Amino acid sequence: MTQLSVNQTSILIFLTIVATITSSTANRLRPASNVLQASPANCSYSIQIETTCAPSAETTDHISVRFSDKAGNLVIVKHLKNPKLLYAPKGWKNPGGVYSGFQRCTVDMFEACGACMSQIVCSLYLKKFGSDGWRPGWVKVLRRWDDGSLATLSHTFYFRTFVPENVWYGFDYCHSKENLMPNIASFHG
Repeated sequence: MTQLSVNQTSILIFLTIVATITSSTANRLRPASNVLQASPANCSYSIQIETTCAPSAETTDHISVRFSDKAGNLVIVKHLKNPKLLYAPKGWKNPGGVYSGFQRCTVDMFEACGACMSQIVCSLYLKKFGSDGWRPGWVKVLRRWDDGSLATLSHTFYFRTFVPENVWYGFDYCHSKENLMPNIASFHG
């Protein structure tokens, strides 16, 4: 058996104490969004989407979203409808009628319901049906709790490029953090 010096023993004791304190403090300070408890089969989500200010960034096309966590829990929203406008630049005017979302320089929020995530959302893809160009800036997923409060449940997924037509286009950080650019994915089923 290897003998440890007094200094080595002191360092090991010190590191053990620091690790214990750090671990218990981290558990108490961890945001509720990272400590997901087992819950009902369906949960409520809010999806925030920024459309960039680039020329022709807006769209009237049909937009879908799919997101999942590393455990494989999956939510697919086939048509994002009934947006709530969260942000528009000063002087912005609704082009008329009912607000349909995805206008230049705006941030919209959509409500969805689906499988409860047991971990943070680490994969998110968008799909655009139609011929308009649409350039989202970023997308975030939030969990809506029973009391109406929201907690961030995902990475912020930065697109900042036009979404191609009729393909799932986005990110999968669940399996790789290397690809920082959105990509086309094939999903079966």
